[in-house]
Amino acid sequence: MPIYTYRSTAYWNETDAAGIVHFSNYFRYCERAEEEFLKSIVEEFLRLREKYGIIVPRVKASCSYSYPIYPHDDYRVDIIDIELGNKSITYKYEIFNESRGGVKSAECEIVVAVVDPRIMKSIEIPKELREILKKWGAREKY
Repeated sequence: MPIYTYRSTAYWNETDAAGIVHFSNYFRYCERAEEEFLKSIVEEFLRLREKYGIIVPRVKASCSYSYPIYPHDDYRVDIIDIELGNKSITYKYEIFNESRGGVKSAECEIVVAVVDPRIMKSIEIPKELREILKKWGAREKY
């Protein structure tokens, strides 16, 4: 069962010359799912982000593609796993084309670092943030 599910529709401006969703937009779909997930815990997350003064830039992203998404297709992004490292958070996603029978379109992974913007160095995930994310389904990486 996914930790979080986000649904939307693909649009013309997201496609390439072949008439399918451009590969880069899958990362945008993942980020939208992450943003909507964080909005569901926004009060706690924003309070901790302000308290600790952290940012969470992307440091690694990968995607394996298996079936296209076309303009006006409905799609679903499932956050299937959140791994908590010492200084990073790894989100794992599955993207499905719901307009074409729910076939899996991609599997993606995005790693974010927890960074102190004053020194632009990664720092340990604050314990409070770690506990909140675990409450919502995240797990320890090791």
